[in-house]
Amino acid sequence: MDNKKGLSAVVATLIIILLVLVAVGILWVVIRGVIQGGADTIELSQKCLDIQLEASAVVPVTSESGNYSVTLARKAGGDTLGGVKLNFFNATENSGVIEFGTALGILETGTNKIVTADGGNGILHNATRMDFTTYFVSDLGEEQVCSSTETAPLA
Repeated sequence: MDNKKGLSAVVATLIIILLVLVAVGILWVVIRGVIQGGADTIELSQKCLDIQLEASAVVPVTSESGNYSVTLARKAGGDTLGGVKLNFFNATENSGVIEFGTALGILETGTNKIVTADGGNGILHNATRMDFTTYFVSDLGEEQVCSSTETAPLA
């Protein structure tokens, strides 16, 4: 009687097919993650491009050193903003990031008094410019900050 040990051809073929399916599944998960991540980045970039926001006035508040009155005006177009982040600069330092405090709707204008000490770097005196960046809030509540920053000189 023959006593053959080993796998039959059918079992070996099934194992190979199973391994190929597992490998394809792993590759699909990796590729899908890369594609989805790229799509999310493109979507955010497009949303940022659609927003038109300008600083119509940035002036020091009289007799309140380190405080500035900022007026932002939003043009038509774009999705709902999460808000605007500000950063004031003088010749040697910056204020740190400060929230504007108002998420402007389409065609809205808002004016807020900004206290530079709120940025965490102390009071910033004699600011010469203000940078501002818009952001959106994702469905998960995470801030999605636009990569483009606008600059406004102080009057």
